[in-house]
Amino acid sequence: MPRRAILLLSLSCLALAGPVAAAETFGLGGDQASLAARPQGEWVRQARALERRADWLGLLAWGQDWARVDAKNPLAWFVQGRALGEQGRYDEAIAAYRRNLRLAPGDVQARNNLGNAWRDSGRPREAMHAYRAAVEIDPDYIQAWRNLGLTFYLMKGEAGVAQALQKLQAIDPQLADVWRALAVQYSVTGDERVAREAIRVWRGLSKARQARLFDVIFDKS
Repeated sequence: MPRRAILLLSLSCLALAGPVAAAETFGLGGDQASLAARPQGEWVRQARALERRADWLGLLAWGQDWARVDAKNPLAWFVQGRALGEQGRYDEAIAAYRRNLRLAPGDVQARNNLGNAWRDSGRPREAMHAYRAAVEIDPDYIQAWRNLGLTFYLMKGEAGVAQALQKLQAIDPQLADVWRALAVQYSVTGDERVAREAIRVWRGLSKARQARLFDVIFDKS
């Protein structure tokens, strides 16, 4: 199974089932040889199962075992970041996602989750930088756009959102329309059709025009 299978973990969908004892269910731990003998597919399948059960302690132990035998696998660190974030251990989650991203810089889901950890630890500006990096790599990753808009609102409030839109309107009305759709309409309604149309327009803009939008929302203009 390819490393990109991490996207199949469906991390945006949280299971409602209660936790189970992962050590009993999956046999966590063991000697180095038995751990190393596990195929990639088994590591991924068990991580999914633990996540579905919301067994964050079990998922963390599973990710730690995975990293013991394959420290260069970004999925092992992603799993730990996911589990740590759900336990409110944000600094450790941030460290795990950073390790993930050193190994797989293009992993937009890890960048989005890193942003969540920054945001939930009370550092929204760092969170916005993580979301920005995700959408610059993959503009179609709409969850990061939504998080970027919501975090911008968290920092600036309604007045700040209105001020940014006014500034964009004066600089480039099309940018104002895109940001309004992504940061206001989509963030509030969750209507993916709104986001998809805005992203279609966004993809047609030059890199320089795209950069102007980020300059405004990051107070660089």
